[in-house]
Amino acid sequence: MPAAPLRPCRKPGCSALHSNSTGLCDKHQVEYQAAYDRSRESSTKRGYDQRWRVLRSIKLRSNPMCECKGCERVASLVHHKDKNPHNNNSENLMSVCQPCHERIHVSDRFAPRAPRG
Repeated sequence: MPAAPLRPCRKPGCSALHSNSTGLCDKHQVEYQAAYDRSRESSTKRGYDQRWRVLRSIKLRSNPMCECKGCERVASLVHHKDKNPHNNNSENLMSVCQPCHERIHVSDRFAPRAPRG
């Protein structure tokens, strides 16, 4: 399969070429991810406390394989289908592997975040 054509970085003033799906060159993608990580609250403040860790462990023991259609990998994460970390109903949780979880959240990763209030 031929390599993707190189495109200019979407960061204003940057003329670096890249083939990243994010639209950013490697340098600006790293900077953007670092800024995003700094803007996030702690995992506990986002709803992932001790109770969650116990529930996550139970879910991964009961469903150790990724529940994504067609995937046969071992699950290492538990995903909230509605993206609400406070909704821990069993119907809202699914065991997933890291690649599938990243695929599920790829649209969230580079979306603008709502201001904290």
